[in-house]
Amino acid sequence: MLSRPENLPSVVRRMTAGRMLLDGASVEDVAERLHLSMQTVKRYQAIVSAGGLEALQKMGVGGRASALDQQALEWIAAALKGSAREHGFESDAWTNARLRALIERRFGVRFSRVYIWQIATNLGLGHLLSKSRR
Repeated sequence: MLSRPENLPSVVRRMTAGRMLLDGASVEDVAERLHLSMQTVKRYQAIVSAGGLEALQKMGVGGRASALDQQALEWIAAALKGSAREHGFESDAWTNARLRALIERRFGVRFSRVYIWQIATNLGLGHLLSKSRR
């Protein structure tokens, strides 16, 4: 699955932003097309201006090591690709709260709603989380 940091969707998107900026795209266009904040794109622009794409590539992915191992992440990815109903929820849709509850129930760890979104995004499945809070 996702074993190398450069393959993480967040890193791929960062590098795409850097290439777009080097190709002359505006900060606004990059932010809109890649669904990034203006502040983030401006930071990437400053890094690229100072050190090129290599400097952008060397940025860390941040945070401490996850309490979830690769096997757990693969299980979560498989769950997200299926129906939430299969895991005891009232409908098929996945929400942040449902994924958070499932991870807590299955693995005994509780994460913030932001980190739950990051897990789904890093798995390339963030688009499967609906905006509903339930």
